[in-house]
Amino acid sequence: MQQRIYPQQWQNQHIYPALDCPQVAADLALARASVDELGLFIEGLGAVRANAQALQDFLREVRLRAQRIRNIGWNLAVLAACQGSQDARDELAKQLASRARALNADLFKILAPVEDLMLALPEAEFEQLMADSLLGEEAYRLRHERRLQDQRLPVEAEQLVIGLGTDGLHAWGNLYNDLVGKIRLVIDGREMGLAEASNLLSSPLRALRREAFDAISAGWEGEQETVAAILNAINGWRLELSRQRGRSRQLDALDLSCHQSHIERATLDTLMQETWRARGLGQRALGLMAERLGIEELGPEDLFAPPPAAVSREIPFEEAIEIIAESFSRFDPEMGEFARMMAEKGWIDAAPTPNRRTGAYCTKFAEPVEPRVFITYAGTMDNVITLAHELGHAWHNWLIRDLPMSQRSYPMTLAETASIFAETLVRSALFEQAQTPEEQQAIAWAEADGAATFLVNIPARFDFERALVAERAAGYVSPARLKALTDEAWGRWYEQSLCRYHPLFWAAKAHFSIAGLGFYNYPYLFGYLFSLGVYQQLMHRQKAGEQNVAQAYRDLLRDTGRMSAEDLVAKHLGQDIRQSAFWQGSLALVEAAVERFAQTRG
Repeated sequence: MQQRIYPQQWQNQHIYPALDCPQVAADLALARASVDELGLFIEGLGAVRANAQALQDFLREVRLRAQRIRNIGWNLAVLAACQGSQDARDELAKQLASRARALNADLFKILAPVEDLMLALPEAEFEQLMADSLLGEEAYRLRHERRLQDQRLPVEAEQLVIGLGTDGLHAWGNLYNDLVGKIRLVIDGREMGLAEASNLLSSPLRALRREAFDAISAGWEGEQETVAAILNAINGWRLELSRQRGRSRQLDALDLSCHQSHIERATLDTLMQETWRARGLGQRALGLMAERLGIEELGPEDLFAPPPAAVSREIPFEEAIEIIAESFSRFDPEMGEFARMMAEKGWIDAAPTPNRRTGAYCTKFAEPVEPRVFITYAGTMDNVITLAHELGHAWHNWLIRDLPMSQRSYPMTLAETASIFAETLVRSALFEQAQTPEEQQAIAWAEADGAATFLVNIPARFDFERALVAERAAGYVSPARLKALTDEAWGRWYEQSLCRYHPLFWAAKAHFSIAGLGFYNYPYLFGYLFSLGVYQQLMHRQKAGEQNVAQAYRDLLRDTGRMSAEDLVAKHLGQDIRQSAFWQGSLALVEAAVERFAQTRG
């Protein structure tokens, strides 16, 4: 039977035929007019405030109108992002993205008085409103935000923060992105940008890796004052906003981050404590990688090195889809069919294009609720695993497509559950099916590399950011000090497993310059170990003969946008992630993976 050829560019024409089509302009104009009309309607909030039934009817109307606007804004933003990913120089995509961001900001400014009311209502009155079937769809989100009701500024100030953030706070993050596109390097006699240069860090030639690393470092050295200004501005903004909000109760940056991540501080503290105890696993993985590469000591340029004698056969896209679908189907047949459906419908953009953005991600349209996956597929085994990762996200989004929008948004800590779970399914299947030692080593290498990244590098990022926030509270943090803080953090976690550290990592890693979310680091560690804990629990049930394990996993994913991480695990796994036992179970799987790598020879 001949294998089907799948489209490798997004098929979005049924949503909008093109960025400059009349439908885009009409929807944007409709949304703009609707925002103005909603603003006038919300001015009547005071007139209905004292009448419970009138208030309920009023809030229902606000929610229906706002949802229609959000659906349009969401779809336009995703459309612009899709086109911008295929071609980073597309001017229409940039313009549409800017208009979608402005629309979203204006909507939230208009809604600020309603949000303020809902967060400040007396408990009995609030719960009465939540009994309404439509308003109750946001019950979890609102209950969560009511915990920080004392951190709210007056409505006018909240509107000012939203408005200024678009061209204030977020402009600093945009400046970093501009720098990434601006820096040009010469490596191996060729001029290139950072994206192409970063790919050379995965070269099997150590001399080329070192040349690429040195060139990238030199590029960021030339921009260190600008990146330092970006980090100081972003963290200074957050600290000042926190001071203004904390008139009655001052919260530190990690308390606020845990709130955004929908976890308790005790959970984060336990996670980091257990990771500190297990850092030797990551260091051991690095030592084994150095041994296999024939290197006495790894340097930072070696952290992305491929295994020696790596499998070099190019894996066609269609074969990759089949590998992933078959691996998924061993756990859940519908999950496997979903992977095939994504490819058949053209919901995966994988073909190389000029001016293409780097990386891989999953997004989704709001109406109709359809996931999309972006990856630049070149036929490597690493590409296959990355594609599985993003299809795991897509499966998550597909399972919750019938839920209200507020319940389709889940915190970053839980976002990586489905993706890393999907990776684990594929890696396990590939390892079992590997026919040569080289194939086995390639999979074991990837697992060991993951252990080093998540148990050493991610915690080092976390330690650095904690130190940065603390020092920024006292004043400007210079580039020299940022380098020193990086070396100190890497020294604590890597210890002797590297011959030297990466003092400019604070500049080279974009995550520190993401304006919208601080501590964009520990959620990856959380997601890694959390997904392994879920995997361990579900595989144990499956081996014990339980018949509905796949459904149990689906049920867990459906609750990620309407439940805290602690409640999610208590409900679905019967464990307490504030205690060490859950994380120790996950770390036992990591230890087994590192040991498997030690026993695997290519």
